Amino acid sequence: MASLAAWEAALDDLENRLDAAARSMAVSTGSNSDGVAAVGEWTVPTRLGNIPPELATRVQDLLHNQQKLIGELEQARTLTLKHLTAVRSVPPERDARASVYLDVAG
Repeated sequence: MASLAAWEAALDDLENRLDAAARSMAVSTGSNSDGVAAVGEWTVPTRLGNIPPELATRVQDLLHNQQKLIGELEQARTLTLKHLTAVRSVPPERDARASVYLDVAG
């Protein structure tokens, strides 16, 4: 049963990290104004053994939710790149007091 408890703890950690990432996305898109606590660096759990069969559905749900969030992150990235491209296409403001020279001889 140690393997089951270890797997449950590992899955709890992954689910909490996924929830934190989803909340972070919500904050960055303005749909939630609450702050998101930073999550420490993830390390690969060791000595878990094979996934216990009774956790298979939970693992599949976690994988599905991770893939869904990855898709949302890719969409946000694409939109951000479009916005950045639009911002970069605007010429910088020129100081109206600066001299402007026109080469009429050349």
